[in-house]
Amino acid sequence: MSRVKGLLFGEVSTSLAARTPIARSDEDVRRARGGGTSRIGSPPSSNTGGTGRDDADKHEVFRNIAERETVSLVLTDTGEIKQVMVRRPANEQCAFIDCVRFTIGEETWSSTAGITLVSDEDYVREASFQLEKIFGFGVTKHLKKPRDFYLDSWELGDGFGLVCFGGLSQRGTMLVVLHGAGCLAAKDRWEYRLHGFLHSKAKRPALTRVDLAHDEFDGDHVNVETADRWYDEGGFNCSFRAPSHEYRGNWKNPDGKGRTIYIGKRKNGKVCRVYEKGCEQGDAESKWVRVEVEFRNTDRVIPLDVLLDPSAYFVGAYPCLQLLSHERSPERIACKTKAAEINVQACVDHIKRTYGKHLKVLRGLFGDSDLLARVEADSNDWPKRLKVADYRWSDMPIHRQPKSQSANEFDISKEILTAPACGSTGGLGTYGCQLQ
Repeated sequence: MSRVKGLLFGEVSTSLAARTPIARSDEDVRRARGGGTSRIGSPPSSNTGGTGRDDADKHEVFRNIAERETVSLVLTDTGEIKQVMVRRPANEQCAFIDCVRFTIGEETWSSTAGITLVSDEDYVREASFQLEKIFGFGVTKHLKKPRDFYLDSWELGDGFGLVCFGGLSQRGTMLVVLHGAGCLAAKDRWEYRLHGFLHSKAKRPALTRVDLAHDEFDGDHVNVETADRWYDEGGFNCSFRAPSHEYRGNWKNPDGKGRTIYIGKRKNGKVCRVYEKGCEQGDAESKWVRVEVEFRNTDRVIPLDVLLDPSAYFVGAYPCLQLLSHERSPERIACKTKAAEINVQACVDHIKRTYGKHLKVLRGLFGDSDLLARVEADSNDWPKRLKVADYRWSDMPIHRQPKSQSANEFDISKEILTAPACGSTGGLGTYGCQLQ
């Protein structure tokens, strides 16, 4: 077993890993919070703008946490030295997976099917069958266009993700992408089933990206201003050097369209986004905030265990995120409900703003029921915005559909074979065919 596989499956070679002890005391967390009872994001205890002794203490706490960070290195089969994602203990399930991308060897599907597969369609149908068992939905549509440097792509579920396949430069692999909506729509405990599949059945599995997120509906413990202050206090410094920092949105005069702070750069393999999720969904007054950390396998190995314990890797991403280790992120069903409420209200507001005057006049002319019958759509299709992500409402996967019939120039099973014409009538005749 290669060193990378050993690491992914929990068998890290001690000769290749440089370690320092993991240490994180509750006293550190209380000091970083600014006291025993105060909440993160509360006003400073003095009128100095939070630049006094309290901020100095927090800066010291964040620096101590960074000094104790565990750093593990691994040598890959190609001779590259990569860092392993940092993992720290979390007291609560403070994070969930919001996006995942992985590649597996195409030989995986021949193994699961028990036969040697030949055509691309055979590979994708078998992938659809196995992915439906994991997520609750399979491959539903052939997009017929290249994606992510693969020659062809298919849709997963109802726009829940992608399956990409083909291309000599991809070393015989298939890419599977599960978007945030797909993570929300998948059957409960899909993370455990995916981990089991990648660990025991998949050939050459590799996680190439995973997004870990924490939601705050009321913004009491963290918001965009809190994250900005953490940056100034050194809360995002992992190697005694501040990562890049970028504002998005109207920070001077918030307009309800949402603000975002970006920490780090995607090209370096790790970036943190803190943004006003409720505003993004369309509610200008919402306090819903999301903290999201995106990991890519650029210069780092993403272990399969992140699927089982996302909170430990979330709080290990930056020193300041350990302050959230005692908080519990809302259940996914609560996120579904919250998003649905915002989207319904946003649709009502849009109709009122765009057609409200027309509807008020026409209502007096036709009455409620007649007007509704005249303006409602003829089809039963749901608007995309009002659709709730759920595997039960996904389209029929292709492996349940009839297999397409493709022409094969080497297949003679359906050819009509005729005898050679030797006689004047085209048959063998009385004399047959004689050799001269």
